[in-house]
Amino acid sequence: MSEAWKQWEGHVLDGRYTLGAFQGATDHSAVFLTTHGKLSEKAAIKFIEYPRQGGPAQLARWERASKLSHRHLIRLLDWGQCRLADASMLYVVTESADENLGQILPTRPLTTSETEYMLRSMLEVLSYLHASGLVHGRLRPSNLMAVGDDLKLSSDTVCSAGDKNITAREPSVYDAPEVAASGFSPAGDVWSLGITLVEAFTQRPAPGEAIRQADPKLPETIPAPFHEIARQCLRLDPERRWTVADIAAHLLPAPVARRKPRNGSRPVQAAVAVLILGGILAGAKFLRQGSGTSDQPSSPPSSPASSAASPAPSANTLPVEPVQPPPAPQPATPAVSSHAPERPATNDAAPPPAPKSPAREGSLPGSVADQVVPAVSQKSRNTINGKVRVSVRVAVDTSGRVVDAKLASPGPSRYFANIALEASRRWKFTPPQTKGEAVPSEWMLRYAFRRNGVDVSPAQLSPDVRGN
Repeated sequence: MSEAWKQWEGHVLDGRYTLGAFQGATDHSAVFLTTHGKLSEKAAIKFIEYPRQGGPAQLARWERASKLSHRHLIRLLDWGQCRLADASMLYVVTESADENLGQILPTRPLTTSETEYMLRSMLEVLSYLHASGLVHGRLRPSNLMAVGDDLKLSSDTVCSAGDKNITAREPSVYDAPEVAASGFSPAGDVWSLGITLVEAFTQRPAPGEAIRQADPKLPETIPAPFHEIARQCLRLDPERRWTVADIAAHLLPAPVARRKPRNGSRPVQAAVAVLILGGILAGAKFLRQGSGTSDQPSSPPSSPASSAASPAPSANTLPVEPVQPPPAPQPATPAVSSHAPERPATNDAAPPPAPKSPAREGSLPGSVADQVVPAVSQKSRNTINGKVRVSVRVAVDTSGRVVDAKLASPGPSRYFANIALEASRRWKFTPPQTKGEAVPSEWMLRYAFRRNGVDVSPAQLSPDVRGN
């Protein structure tokens, strides 16, 4: 099958899509790299055999999926019908991924932090779909993709709750037992998530067919809280399975972790929004250490060096919840340390003794001219237990303007790291002086986010105007 598909490399489809490198095939699909649009955006094109029944329905599904927008959902760019040789095919064009989870698990299990990131990402996108009356229908490792620093779920199988399988695919262990009779459902997506969660730790979509006779007994090697989550996802009775909101509540701190109603979008979205804000996020880029045939398009990583340890959290993506202006600070508990180090005061009558290492002649330290406090809503701060610490290193030019800002210590939350970074770029400084001339400088801005406010402690790193 693979050799038969590879012969189509270089073929131009509909005068628009040149089929690039063949990525892999299953018994019902094949994937190639291609480009899309005027800017030749890197993309993937997937072919499936035209279904005997339901071809127009599948095209309608893709049209609806193309209108969805979520940071953990692969963008669907184009779709249509074509012929390859004598075969009638459907094709769908999506954004291209770097790798997929199905390529990783044959070579190694996920770490606890990687699994937590995977679970939180999937809860967020499933809550988005389920609240819209949609389901994914094919959640499994090969459809969980790394795109840059984000983990995304394929979009070409998204359908309405209650839809039946129109592509005549054989059921697998990832499919809930009731799917054949009842169609796709949110409970079916939860089953698929449970199987994927077990596989993330065991490298097997276990426990196999025996799971369809009774509620499963899962390996005790699966750590908490994932063991209980997987157990509740894999209830044979779909009415007894946890919902997305139930799973989110189980991951929240005890005072907030209460069961949500099974129906209704608002409790689901609220639970998942708080879950994401308060969670410890690992990097989304799963590290490809093997190869495998994916159910969705993916391309190889850029370098073999990606087989090292998992990367640090990205600070490039904000959570779903918009940031609201904070309440007015109260004088009794100031939110921010209001000034940077100052020059020592002088006394004309009694000058202080000279230090052992005197400052250079004409050298003065810099100071903060205008500090910007991150605006964090009280709802977001309520997700904090203790303090969330973030350190940002900024480079300042001779006019006192920040010209570069980088995370020195992102802390446990992508959300708070990102807003600290954005605030740091807007700070203004009085530049330090050396021999009477303003010079560039570097500063460390240390943020501490608490439930009742934000503290900032600036420290000048360079130049060293003390002369020692």
